[in-house]
This record gives sequence, structure tokens and C-alpha cells, in this order.
Amino acid sequence: LQMGFSRIVPGAFKMTQTNGEMPRNNNPPEQSLRGTWDEFTSALYAPANRDFDALYWVYRLSSAFLNYLVGKKVRHIIPWCRPMIPFFGMTATSMCVWSYFSTFRETVILRRWCGCENDDDAPCHSCHWDVVHTFAVIFFAVNIIGHYLWCAFMSPGFVVQKDDEGKSSDLKRSEVRNEAKFPRPSMKFGGCCFVTSKIDLESEQERCARYTRQYPDNGGEKETIGNDAVPPVQIIHHPPLHTTYCDKCRHERPPRSHHCKVCRRCILEFDHHCPWVNNCIGYNNYREFILLLVYIISGCAYGCCVLVTEFYRVMRKRVELYGFNLRGAVHGTGLLDLPLPWDLWRQYRMDGRIDEDVVLRSAFPFMLAIAVAMSFILASHAKLIAAGYTTVEKKSCPGEEPREDEKDGSTLRTCVVENPFDLGPRENFWKIMGTSLLRLVIPLPFIPNPLLRRPYYGQRSKDR
Repeated sequence: LQMGFSRIVPGAFKMTQTNGEMPRNNNPPEQSLRGTWDEFTSALYAPANRDFDALYWVYRLSSAFLNYLVGKKVRHIIPWCRPMIPFFGMTATSMCVWSYFSTFRETVILRRWCGCENDDDAPCHSCHWDVVHTFAVIFFAVNIIGHYLWCAFMSPGFVVQKDDEGKSSDLKRSEVRNEAKFPRPSMKFGGCCFVTSKIDLESEQERCARYTRQYPDNGGEKETIGNDAVPPVQIIHHPPLHTTYCDKCRHERPPRSHHCKVCRRCILEFDHHCPWVNNCIGYNNYREFILLLVYIISGCAYGCCVLVTEFYRVMRKRVELYGFNLRGAVHGTGLLDLPLPWDLWRQYRMDGRIDEDVVLRSAFPFMLAIAVAMSFILASHAKLIAAGYTTVEKKSCPGEEPREDEKDGSTLRTCVVENPFDLGPRENFWKIMGTSLLRLVIPLPFIPNPLLRRPYYGQRSKDR
């Protein structure tokens, strides 16, 4: 492969004479691009007796330019794109609501559900089904957008401490910190459309203190159980019961706290950093994240159930008219055969509206895909809630070590992992979601409780 490619790009696989490895370019992207351009100009204006391979220099210049874009430009563009991602999510929700009031309410609800289908000339009047469906659409839209905003602007639970002078900071003055290697975290977080939230240091300190008081610092993570008849089995508590130390933030943190690389701070019960809400998901906003998934799935499933009959009728009519064509019989854009965006814009400017069939063929597959995708995510989080873990804790959970018994050859466990924060599936659910039914149907703020009851750590392990 190297010999064949070297004919196209001479010198691409030249090895060094010292160690036989490919030379590595550790220069910054700007110097690499500038140096490649200088070499190109030197080779271009070299004496006529020197060979000049144009294809080789096209490859060199293209590689240097792409390296410059990826290493320099994209790295600075990504932070600017993050605040716009929640805007696209809420825009998609608003478009679904707009499609209901502009198209589906008249073509599906009033004609099909209110009995206006048989008489096209008579004006359609509202009925009780219209009120029910309109209320359901508004209910799902308010909860989706409300929990979306709570996830984007609510603090996940930052770990902050006080220094020797009593002022709030993340580091003590006596500690030496390399600003280039460990950049100081910003006081702003999350947000949407460049509107961010600011960290309230007093509230975060009070939350950390209240959270730490709920869990006793036992210091040890391991126990051993067994007797003369049963070989000893080591019990490992995961997550650990004691406080830990963060090497990046340079301070101690409460149990179940982890460092977020994006926010550059430690988060209480850190689950993951969600780019779709531009914020960390942790102890303080995990409930809003779960409710956001629940209402997205419920709203999309409700929309699919209302539109499935009409969607089947439209697709069957197109198959009878144009035949079954995977590439699209009219627009050539696939099985759904949707018009191109500029065609839709031209139709909207001429008619003031978009064809009903086009809106239906766009909305139904979109809601169905979102509902299926979010269902897998919600199922994984439901499994974690039942076990009392977060995503980070489950990934870092140590495995149980089996061993073979010398007497009968059976498999014995030398190590058992136990979650001391697991209260059982039911209490784990109420610990996160709360017991107020009103706050589950209305997007109101909620202060979670670390524990519903204080468990006796290690009691179930010793009873085994």
C-alpha cells in the first residue's frame, strides 16, 4: 500500500534514517501551514532542472490547510455553537405546535373527529374533541419547553468552597496552579442563545453543605464478611462513602461528585454533560432532565397516534398514483418524496401556506424517530435510577472477581460490589422525582432531597 501510494504522493511515506519512524510535525497549525507554503514557493521557483510534482504539493497544501481548520478554527467555533443547540430543540417543538394549529387542527381534528369531512362547503365548528386535543398539545408544549429551559438554566449542583479569607473561590492561594494546563473555570454556565446563568456561590455552598451532612464519612470503602464454613468475601462500596479530592479543582468534594471537563467544575451526583441542553446533568437538575425525556416521548407518541391514520392514507394514495419508488417519484428525495427547502419557501411565498400532505409527511416521521430515540435513552436512565447509580458511576463500577473452589470446583466470588446509596427502586424513584403530583404535571422548580431515609450502611451486606 505504501509503495502504490508513494507513486501518487512522492515522499508521503519517507522514514527517518535514525529510528525508521514517520516524522511527526508538532508545530502549531499556523506555523505548519506557513512552513508548507514556504516550501511550496521554494519548490515552485526552483531551477528548471529540479523536478516539481504538482500532485504532491496539492496533497501537502490540502493536508496543512485542513489541519489548520481543525486545530485552530473548529476549536474556537464549537464553544459558539453550544448555546445554539437548545435553541434548535425548542424551535423543533415550536414547529410541531405550529403545524398542529396551522394544518392538523383543521384537516385532521375538525374534519375527522368533529364530523366535518362529509360536508366540505359548510364551515367546521369546534367540538369537545377539538378542545381536548388543543389542551393536550398546549400541555405537552408547555412542559417540554419549560423543562428544557430548567435544564439549560438551572444549576446542576456545583462544588465550591471558601478560602482562608472567607471569600468564595475554587482554589486556595497557597496552592500553585498552572493556568495554561488548568484554566480557571468561568462563573457562567449553561444557557441558550448566548443568554447564560451565573453561579450563585452562597447557594452552591449551602447546597454542598446540606448534601454533605446527609452522608456520614465512614472513611473506609471495603468490608469483609464470611465465617469458617464460607470463605471471606470482600465488600466494596461503590460509589464510595467518603469525600474525595479533585486534582483539577484542587479541593475536596462531597461523595458522588465528579469533575466535568466541559464546565471545568465538580458536580454533585454528576451524570453527564448534555450538549442538547448546553448544561451538566447532576443532582439539582436530574429530575428536570428525566421529565423532559418523559414529555418529549409522550408528546411525540400522542402526535403519532393522532396522525397515523391520516399518514397511512396519504402514503397509500401516493403509492397508488406514482407506484412504490424508494428514490421518490416527483422530487427524488427518498421514500417520503419531500420537496426541497427552496421549493417549500417558494410555495409558501406564493400561496401563503405549505401543502397539507407535505407537512404530514414531514411531521409524522420526525416525531416517530424522536420518540423511538428518546425511549432508548429513558430506558437506560430508568435502569440506572432503579439501581441507584448515575451514568458515570455505572461506567466506573468495578466488577466482581470470581474464583474457583478447590473442593468441588464451583465458582465463588472473592469480591462483591454494593451500592450504599441504593434505597430500592421505589424509594430511588421518589428520591429523584419527589412526591408532589402537581410538580410532575407543571414545570415548577424542585429541591431534591439526598435521602428519604437514612439507611444503615452495610446492613444488607452483613445479612447475606
